[in-house]
Amino acid sequence: MTMKRKLLFFLTAVVLVWSCSKGNDPIVPTYNNTIKTFVINAAQNSGMDSDALVVKIGDILYITVDEGVSLTSLIPTIESGEGTTFYIDDKPVDSGVTAVDLTKTAKLALVSEDGEANIYYICAKNGDKLIDNEVYGIMKQYDIPGISVSATKNETIKYSYGYGFANVQDMERTTPQHLFRLASVSKTQTSIAIMTLVERGKLKLSDRLFGKGGIFETEIGTEGLVANADQVTIKHLLEHTSGWSGEHIFTESGSLSGSDVLKRMKYVVHNIPMTHPLGTKYDYYNMGFGLLGCVIEKISGMDYEEFMRKEIYAPLGVTDIWVGKDLVGRRKNECVYYSQDGKNGYGNNMYLIRALGGLIASTEELMKVVAGVDYGEVVPDILKPATLDLMYKPSSAYNRYALGWRVNYPDFPHWSSYHGGTLAGTGTLLVRDKSRNAAAVILCNSRSYKDGFDDSMYELLDFVMDRI
Repeated sequence: MTMKRKLLFFLTAVVLVWSCSKGNDPIVPTYNNTIKTFVINAAQNSGMDSDALVVKIGDILYITVDEGVSLTSLIPTIESGEGTTFYIDDKPVDSGVTAVDLTKTAKLALVSEDGEANIYYICAKNGDKLIDNEVYGIMKQYDIPGISVSATKNETIKYSYGYGFANVQDMERTTPQHLFRLASVSKTQTSIAIMTLVERGKLKLSDRLFGKGGIFETEIGTEGLVANADQVTIKHLLEHTSGWSGEHIFTESGSLSGSDVLKRMKYVVHNIPMTHPLGTKYDYYNMGFGLLGCVIEKISGMDYEEFMRKEIYAPLGVTDIWVGKDLVGRRKNECVYYSQDGKNGYGNNMYLIRALGGLIASTEELMKVVAGVDYGEVVPDILKPATLDLMYKPSSAYNRYALGWRVNYPDFPHWSSYHGGTLAGTGTLLVRDKSRNAAAVILCNSRSYKDGFDDSMYELLDFVMDRI
């Protein structure tokens, strides 16, 4: 554990005590009916080897006790102002004496002598306190309401928990079965689909998209194309080396509008010159993956979601990955997205970005997919080793990107492949580490734009794979 993690864990786990001072003169705070201390001590709780982790975020107390400890009968020690009485779920609690059931979100009321109540909520869970302290730190620092984390060792899930709230308004606790938008982690899924078609002989990486003989010869036309457009291949799109740059799939003006990817691409191919010579420079191009979704649909004769569910997910026993919709179309077990900095978490057309950022999944379902493309022996892979080699081979133009997967991350050189994702209201990261035979994913229902947010997810998943 790094010194930073040790310090953060120590400061958080000791107890919740607030004090203040000015100069050299200490000030004794008046607590009234606010929490001074809330702890669950091993000494007062049989079966506990160590004290619980308690982290306060706003009016929520997040608590983690060790694996195997029952949440049905925990004895909390609570301190507040003189004369304050305590109630949990409207039942009186004698601090340090009364056992309470914390299997569900509990309401803690601190009632002063004059009858004024101060309300907190308690969210308790089992888990690894070191891992959970890191997660709670991300939630607190970056204002993330809900997070799901799952991790595997030897293709078997070893750690899988939800944190916070999938739906704040309904106080619906997050679980590893909740669906989250994947954002650009969707690109890894599209890559798997393309490589499946390649392995089946339906496509070649060298297949051209435009011009005479191109996959979209009919839809795009063959006359008036910008220079070298007729030489763009499947591989160029997978590697982000098509020569184009810009967010043509997120633009909503003129010909670059609406939910038809091919219509947008037709305009690009005829009107927007390439920024870089074809195949020479990595330039992250979301439109390219939007077009790859259209390739899958044309070659397979199925829509994108249908192909993914039938041909990729079903063989792996995965049943709960979909193309997302808006708030009205939110699936029953899908979280709500909370955007920050004035952005609109429901402003994206999920059908339009289906192949580049539009999938929704749970962390546990994603771990099943990774197990099917990781060279492992416990879960049969859905692609042959030679196909996996192609998929994870770094581009000659940029050593840190392969075919829809990021590779060769310098800060974590032991990672085999990974991909992150960002949309308003969504932050995601998926990692595979062959050296540790491990994989992990974090999905968040909000996206922070503060410095360090992405790094915190990277550090968390590396730490989780060390712990399991």
